[in-house]
Amino acid sequence: MRNNRGKIFFVCFFIIIIIIFAFINIVIGPLIISFITAYLINPVFEYLEKKGINRALISFITIIVLGILTFFAVWLFIPLLLNQIENLITKLPTFKNYIELHLVPKIQLIISDITGQKQYKILHIYDFIPINLENLSDTILSRIGASTRFIASLLIIAIFTPLFSYFLMRDFNKIHKQIFDLVPIDIKPIFIEFIEEVDKKLRSVLRGQSLVILILCFLYPTVFLIAGLPAAIAVGILTGICRLVPYMDILVGSFLCFFVLVTNAADSHLILSVSLAFLAVQCLDALFITPRILGRFSGLHPSLVILSVLCFGDWFGFYGILLAIPLAAVGKVSFKLILRTYKESVFFKNGNNG
Repeated sequence: MRNNRGKIFFVCFFIIIIIIFAFINIVIGPLIISFITAYLINPVFEYLEKKGINRALISFITIIVLGILTFFAVWLFIPLLLNQIENLITKLPTFKNYIELHLVPKIQLIISDITGQKQYKILHIYDFIPINLENLSDTILSRIGASTRFIASLLIIAIFTPLFSYFLMRDFNKIHKQIFDLVPIDIKPIFIEFIEEVDKKLRSVLRGQSLVILILCFLYPTVFLIAGLPAAIAVGILTGICRLVPYMDILVGSFLCFFVLVTNAADSHLILSVSLAFLAVQCLDALFITPRILGRFSGLHPSLVILSVLCFGDWFGFYGILLAIPLAAVGKVSFKLILRTYKESVFFKNGNNG
């Protein structure tokens, strides 16, 4: 009976969480950002609280500092980043012409030389895209500007994220304790074990990935600027952010560098400089950054992270990508718990004895 009560409790627990997320869909973005921020910074708050500093004061100062940093980022940095991204979009027609007039014919020639067959016409991928690439940048910007939902989402994030962050930072331990107090006494030990395992896994993954992404978001733009790559900041930051999915930064970074070099008619010196810069960051990441950081923060297997991001991103869109790693951590711990319960069950033991 106790085992059944435990199973019923865990099922109800997850159903309630899903229902809550469904009802708060309009503010899910600010809530996710606020929770992750409060969750990662909570150990620092606990340390300062032990030193006698009021938690509400720490939370208030943290929000003010983050607000000032965000303001300067939006004022100084974001316009430059958006301008470079817009310039990249306007280069799409040039890239299309290079692919169709230069790259594809060369590939056709190589294939015909290897196979000994005559060249066949290859359908261009752009024939399947119902978008006028020459007007793509204007189309994107006009749609974003005219999108009431997009503007409302930005306002909601700007207003509610600091508010939620403050209350979650201030009351994180209280909320944690109140949730634990609702757990039935006989189920509490296994529930605490489950939450602690999820907390350990999730904190390690989020901290490790966050540190790696921040370092790469600094390294990529720096080395690309030194190498002289046009739109270096946009390319570097987009490449660093793509590290959220393991190895995706290599694919995205390679493509963006190729795209920029082609559309700017780069000479051999610039191509060599950018290639060496990209290779240098990859070597630093493989030999020092990832082993030192993710080696200490043992987390999820890269294949599980990739699968989670793809699946949850397909199911729930942008918020699914944000929640992919936390949900993967919860899923892994849940699976281990279910597997252990199954191996301890009468059904499994009788099967081995029989």
